[in-house]
Amino acid sequence: MQLKKYQQNCLDILQKYFEQCRITGHAEAFRQITAIPEIADRLVHLKNAYTVWEAIPNTPRVCIQVPTGGGKTIIAASAIKIAARTWCEKEYPLVLWFVPSDVIRRQTAEALKAPAHPYRAALSAQFDGRVRIFDLDEKFTIRPADIAENACVIVATIQSFVKEDTSKYNVYRDNENLESHFTNAPDQAGMELGGSRPKYSFANLLYMHRPIMIVDEAHKAVTDLSQETQRRIRPAAILEFTATPRPANNTLYSVRAAELQNEEMIKLPIVLVEHTRWEQAVDEAIARLSALERDAANEEEYIRPLLLFQAQSKDKDVTVEVLKNYLMENANIPENQIKIATGEQKELDALDLFNPEEPARYIITVEALKEGWDCSFAYILCSLANIKSDTSVEQLLGRVMRMPFARNRKATSLNKAYAYVVSPQFGIAAGIITEKLNKKGFNDDEARLGLQQEPPQNELDPNWTAPANEFILRTKIEKKDVPPSIQWNNNTLFFTPQTTEADVYAICAKIAPDEAASLRHKFSNYNLPAREKPPAYAKEVFRIPRLMVELDGELYFAESGVIFEHFDWNIADYAPARLEKQDFDITEIPGKGFQIQIDGDRLRCTANGEDRLAPFMAELALWDANNLVFWLDRNLQQQDIPQSQMLEWLRRITAHLLETRRIPLHTLMIAKFALLSKLLAVITAARANARGKSYELFREMYRKELDFETGFEFKRGMYEIDFPYCGAYKFTKHFLGNTNIPPIDGGEKGEEFQCAQALDAEPQVQYWVRNIAGKAASFRLPTSTDFFYPDFAAKLHDGRVLIVEYKGGHLATSDDTKEKAMIGALWEKLSRGKGLFLLAVQKEGVSIERQIKQKISAEKA
Repeated sequence: MQLKKYQQNCLDILQKYFEQCRITGHAEAFRQITAIPEIADRLVHLKNAYTVWEAIPNTPRVCIQVPTGGGKTIIAASAIKIAARTWCEKEYPLVLWFVPSDVIRRQTAEALKAPAHPYRAALSAQFDGRVRIFDLDEKFTIRPADIAENACVIVATIQSFVKEDTSKYNVYRDNENLESHFTNAPDQAGMELGGSRPKYSFANLLYMHRPIMIVDEAHKAVTDLSQETQRRIRPAAILEFTATPRPANNTLYSVRAAELQNEEMIKLPIVLVEHTRWEQAVDEAIARLSALERDAANEEEYIRPLLLFQAQSKDKDVTVEVLKNYLMENANIPENQIKIATGEQKELDALDLFNPEEPARYIITVEALKEGWDCSFAYILCSLANIKSDTSVEQLLGRVMRMPFARNRKATSLNKAYAYVVSPQFGIAAGIITEKLNKKGFNDDEARLGLQQEPPQNELDPNWTAPANEFILRTKIEKKDVPPSIQWNNNTLFFTPQTTEADVYAICAKIAPDEAASLRHKFSNYNLPAREKPPAYAKEVFRIPRLMVELDGELYFAESGVIFEHFDWNIADYAPARLEKQDFDITEIPGKGFQIQIDGDRLRCTANGEDRLAPFMAELALWDANNLVFWLDRNLQQQDIPQSQMLEWLRRITAHLLETRRIPLHTLMIAKFALLSKLLAVITAARANARGKSYELFREMYRKELDFETGFEFKRGMYEIDFPYCGAYKFTKHFLGNTNIPPIDGGEKGEEFQCAQALDAEPQVQYWVRNIAGKAASFRLPTSTDFFYPDFAAKLHDGRVLIVEYKGGHLATSDDTKEKAMIGALWEKLSRGKGLFLLAVQKEGVSIERQIKQKISAEKA
């Protein structure tokens, strides 16, 4: 399974954290990682001092914040090998996986056991299929060989370990089924005793093997998981995953909700419609489902949109029975399409909602659906409950946000979620839904921008078929109450080009709230003159020619990855087959174990190091130099390095360590994970060097040209989910419109903002766009390491295209800037006068405005 970019970013940060833990300790590593500006910007209010639990002072404990729908479980499953190899130095770790409830415990265990499930696939890929999964109920069936030869994952609830009277709970009980685990236990100090020997308890088993602890929904566990409980388990590392961390969770990294939307994991925006009558809400939700079904019929993959109804409790008016009767008698919905999921009726339990033969379309619940229920076909939530006080709305909202197959649909309607709610007063639901999105891991801006309000639509309402500038009022008003910019005739309003929002709001104050909302919505869609529409919304095409390169006789988009794929490289040519003392060193210290140094950094060897030695020492007789080479090869597999090359390179490195540097084999065995880490770093550096060489050939030898016909195209909606600029300065020429400008680095006081202002004010610029770095929807050029995303692109009135990269004076002469200037100049040269590239730099006496003018005029001349 290919991880999403933000998921891989989480794993990369964890890798960096554990590597730093080995050098500085976990508290200092946390401080250093969270001080990185990009990570600090993500954490915002979550940034906090690192909390060390006194009961487990040598145990790293960090949290990753992932919004609902972001795939916390797949990240957690993929993080196990990182913690095991980088920190614990274990081939096959023992993992204690905590979940919030027994229902989710069973579901998680089943998913991890299923060979075809993505969770199990992620684990199997990490450990070559040597994985054993146990539900907590199966703990007494675990054998010593399971733990020695496999990565073992035990799925449990926190409640199973936190009972005050532990004698009543069997994780702490003596059990003869576990006796074999303790027969040759290397160190039994610290275990709970049963007479003169350690108890044969599951807790003692964990204590002995020091498990990696995974905590799902960690915000619920901070107070429940006591330090005393942690002392009894003695975890080697704790990884927590939640959408809503608390300060004490030690949040290391935060994923933004916008990243989930960009990776097509969730449906956004949520279209919110408020009704004052429940029947209208139900009718419109049904109509929306019908429209979605029509759109889904044109999709390549099978999608059957579902509508989730939340009925009121039995002491209210709109109960499950009342709602079901209404659906059948008033909406003529067949009974077999309606399923009820309550505490008493569990009609979903045996259904496969992804099966095309399953007729279910409408699901009625009262509180939350059963824990762990997850069907990405759920598109619409229609809640008839009190949206303000009912906490179940929050959970149900998460149900309709997951994107089917984690891929956007052709029909934009299928990329959104829908919420129809009953509200006694129009306008209050938006604030409540925003608050509930905060609890799903959205920050304030993301929640606000992820919500799209629409007024109720009634097929009998003439305003939805009336001309765009016309609105028929139900509420009687006097002509004197109508502002002059709005024409009035027999209680019908007519917008004019002079009508302002303030004029519309003046009328809204005199009519009913639901009618006022409809009036505001009609005005917001009023057909303004085409000259006032953003170019992207006026069907203007903004295309930039893309750089192409000829490789093996065929033309490809010039991207660094593609160029490198066609470059034949050998690891031995870019990484000498030796590690000198300054690169890697291990020294045995009598009575204290060993000390490892990599690139001058001394790896920390705490008391845990003694634990790690025991299993290795027991295996020494089975090892020789060839086995070490094979073990390194198995754990260093690289898609772009043939095994024959890798084996020979590793053989020569191992021979150098053993024969030239005279490091004993058993010492290398003890340090094999540190050696593995070093070799991985060497390979990464070698690949970067080889990639740089391939880029040199691209620049100097390969044939290149620009593709004008199928170039990169900026489009309407390409950045709609990101936080738009909404400052005081009003741009007039942005391609996507003044209300949809992506954020500009440094804000309104930054130098890059001044560059945007200069483009907007330049008479020869027809329109321009902010080009966001790192987005698949952005224009980019190749570099030796990755991609170059110019800051701005502009269309000139004469048809030429101008791309602009802004650099502050302190960065103007850096190698990175020079490389970007080179590739930009190459793109310009190949455009044959149709494209311009400007590296704009703040200079004394030459303003950005002047640099832009000079570039345009000089090239034109």
